Amino acid sequence: MADIAGLSNREWMLEQIIDDGPPLIVSDPHSDVEPDGGGAAVPETVVESNEDVDPRLSPAQDLDSAETHQAPARTPDVNAGAKRTLWWLGSGVGLVAVLIVLAFLVLGGGPAPTTPPQHTPAATPAVVAVPTTPDLPAPPQDQAIPFDPTTDSCPGGPTSPLALTDTATDSAWVCSRGPQESQLDGQILRVKFLCDRSRPDARCSYMLNSLAVTPGWVAKTTGGKDEWLQHRCATRMQFNFYNGDQLAADPFFLDTNCVHGPVPATLPGKILASRVDVMILHTERPPAGPRPSTTDAGPGGDSVVAPPGLVDSLLGSADPAAPPPGTDPALAGAGTGGTDPVDATFAISQLQFFGHSPN
Repeated sequence: MADIAGLSNREWMLEQIIDDGPPLIVSDPHSDVEPDGGGAAVPETVVESNEDVDPRLSPAQDLDSAETHQAPARTPDVNAGAKRTLWWLGSGVGLVAVLIVLAFLVLGGGPAPTTPPQHTPAATPAVVAVPTTPDLPAPPQDQAIPFDPTTDSCPGGPTSPLALTDTATDSAWVCSRGPQESQLDGQILRVKFLCDRSRPDARCSYMLNSLAVTPGWVAKTTGGKDEWLQHRCATRMQFNFYNGDQLAADPFFLDTNCVHGPVPATLPGKILASRVDVMILHTERPPAGPRPSTTDAGPGGDSVVAPPGLVDSLLGSADPAAPPPGTDPALAGAGTGGTDPVDATFAISQLQFFGHSPN
């Protein structure tokens, strides 16, 4: 009975196929694969149109033949769902990246980057090369300066002032003090420095530092001639320094104390001079017991004094360094007919100036 019912259904379906014409897709009732939208292949049974049906076959035979010629079933893809999920995820990630890039472009890429602080390096102090002090040349050594002495205060001698520059013989400059009735001091000796004795007219300037005077007649050689008690000695002298025609410094005064020997004196400062005027302000009789020569004379020393001047010296002022009137034997005999020959002249054995060339 079932076979008859089944045959009736097939015959009905066949008749429908023949009438309608298009192929009929019949699902296999025995297949375990359910048709769904997941992409799984659904076994299909394709029944060709009546154009391909053998008219000699009965409907039942034709249906059996169609079943035997069913299209082979396709193998389902088990990874299809995962692939679709992965595709959607990749699409989403790409879309998010595009949106982020657009946001950066529209909004300016976020806040401007902060410029890192510039640390200015501390200025290194410049290294200054310390100049080395060159070896300074040795100061020039002072030496005796050559000069030419002249005078018109004691014309005719008795001796020439050139004896002041002689160091080889026992000589001295002896100058007369005038007639017996008017024997006074105040003679002037003019000194002109020389560059070379072969050019006596040339003007030569020297930087002077010191000087030395030997008053009276003192022997210059060992055991030489000594006329100490025969002439007065210059005790007070004034030096006026000139450079050309200009006064180069204040007058310098020297008191020899009538010592027996050279009296050195240091000038208050360096003096550039080309000539000197030496004034004999005061003379005295030489003491019988000669005073020894001093080597400590200088500015402020015992051998250097600043007398009031020529006029006061001549008139016998109240200067405490000057002898009171009437106490000097020479002055006591002057103008009173005294005839002691020692009072007629004074002597200076040597005069020296020490310095160096200004160049």
